[in-house]
Amino acid sequence: MRSQRFCLVATLIFAAVLGAAAQSNALVDELLAQEPARVDYAAYLALAAGGAVPETASPAEALEAARAKGWLPAARAGEEPLRLDEYSALVMRSLGLKGGLLFSLFPGPRYAYRELAYRGVVNDSGGPKRRIPGDEALRILRLAMELKGGTR
Repeated sequence: MRSQRFCLVATLIFAAVLGAAAQSNALVDELLAQEPARVDYAAYLALAAGGAVPETASPAEALEAARAKGWLPAARAGEEPLRLDEYSALVMRSLGLKGGLLFSLFPGPRYAYRELAYRGVVNDSGGPKRRIPGDEALRILRLAMELKGGTR
């Protein structure tokens, strides 16, 4: 009886973890297909990577969390295209990356973009207002996470 209960509990835990991983993989796949990336999906990616929202959160919940923290303007709609400077600020804030003097004094999108461009995380061709595709958003996050981990 005890082993049956253990197997049942282990199966339920495994199913819950597998379901959460399947959701995050589906959201990443959706983001990779977006050209340009949507604000809500990019917010989910950045905030989930930084631990600001759980992986089981929806893109709408991540967008709301980013708005609540003041990381995105309240008027920014989730289905709008993502700009490079906005995403730079989301990534730096969600991962807790330290910036230079200007980012420390004015922690907004402009100086987040400039900091990540200086560190080689973002491609600065096209400027900070450039709309980025989903695959570039994922690449930027990977490089920023390497930067935070000290492997870069």
